[in-house]
Amino acid sequence: MNILLNYAKALRIYSKLYLNTFNSFQISIKNGRKVKLFDPITMDIIMKFVYIFTIVALCFVSFHPAYSSDVNILHKIDVFISGKDGYHTFRIPALIKTTQGTLIAFAEGRVNGMDDFGNIDIVLKRSLDNGKSWQQLQLVQDAGNWQYGNPCPIVDQNSGRVFLLFCGSHNSEQSIIAGEGTRDIYMSYSDNDGLSWSDRQNISAMVKKENWRWYATGPCSGIQIRSGKYKGRLVAPANHSYHDEADEWEFRTHSLFSDDQGVTWQIGASSEAGGNESQIAEVTDDLLIQDVRMQTHRKGLRAVRFSHDGGLTWSSIMHDENRPCPKCQGSIISILSHDDNKMNRLIVSNPAGGGRTGMALRLSTDGSKSWKEKLVIEPGPSAYSDLTLIENNHIGCLFEMGAISPYEKITFVTVPLDLLGDEKVINHIK
Repeated sequence: MNILLNYAKALRIYSKLYLNTFNSFQISIKNGRKVKLFDPITMDIIMKFVYIFTIVALCFVSFHPAYSSDVNILHKIDVFISGKDGYHTFRIPALIKTTQGTLIAFAEGRVNGMDDFGNIDIVLKRSLDNGKSWQQLQLVQDAGNWQYGNPCPIVDQNSGRVFLLFCGSHNSEQSIIAGEGTRDIYMSYSDNDGLSWSDRQNISAMVKKENWRWYATGPCSGIQIRSGKYKGRLVAPANHSYHDEADEWEFRTHSLFSDDQGVTWQIGASSEAGGNESQIAEVTDDLLIQDVRMQTHRKGLRAVRFSHDGGLTWSSIMHDENRPCPKCQGSIISILSHDDNKMNRLIVSNPAGGGRTGMALRLSTDGSKSWKEKLVIEPGPSAYSDLTLIENNHIGCLFEMGAISPYEKITFVTVPLDLLGDEKVINHIK
């Protein structure tokens, strides 16, 4: 359809150019007399060239997603559709690729409505063909009329085990912040690529401090450190509400990590006030980046902080002037560099079209100091997302989107790395 529309547009442009330009070039005033500048045959050749150039240019715009909002070249498939499979709404996507090559898409299945609190389950779907098709929905965690949510899966690349951190509560976020009820943190795992899961374990005593009330893991995937001094460590993003003695409170982001394959977990340093949902990626040996949604003190931008000790301590939060973002979660992943002297490539996703619209991807080759031109994969309503690297130099993005609301469905899209400006594409997962 795009090509036909642009072909018609080209014909209109050509007609106007031909008539206007032909007439203007045919005559000129010289000493009060009209003279011909070009003969009709030469003029016809010139205008045919203009016509062909216009067609080629418009077709390129039509088919290249870096220049078009239609991005039909990208392979998209709806994974969770609100109103289907017994759920009113699906939200909060998380995405991983297992050591066996299975893609697992997680989400919250909200039974009765769109609200963040209520009867909410954790569900998943699996893909065995890199996201071209998805199997039937599986129920992972069900709290009855209460909620389990904020799925944060992590793949242990050594054992193949998939860990799932998540939260549960019998009270809303507002009630918990006010001191009514509590928010617990759980862990489960799968040793068969998500087909079945262990009994959930309450790990709140290890990962939650007394003056924290609200708590959320992820929401998105965690990582296993792939190189350097802390190789093999599992690291998860999380956030909480911090309450002082005067009962003043602020959101802060933090990290969790485990050095014994999930048996025990430790808490990394909290951010300054305002940090909220986040994701963590490996920049290079012994350097992690945490990409942060700023709930307050936000400036309309994403923020970052860095760790040189595997997520135990972190630098101060810095706003990223190059990446505008509303109050919304975003994703960041890294692609390993084969060159020991170079940083890993970082890829981020977040809505960047004004409010929760315009899901955009960006690539950095210098540790987030600069970013290449954004690639808009969905110009319309869009919100939360998660990224992963899949085979054949492509990444996968699982994100919320819709025609009117960003919460109509959760869609998977495959994006070639070269569309992000990656001059040296790497197909390498450890």
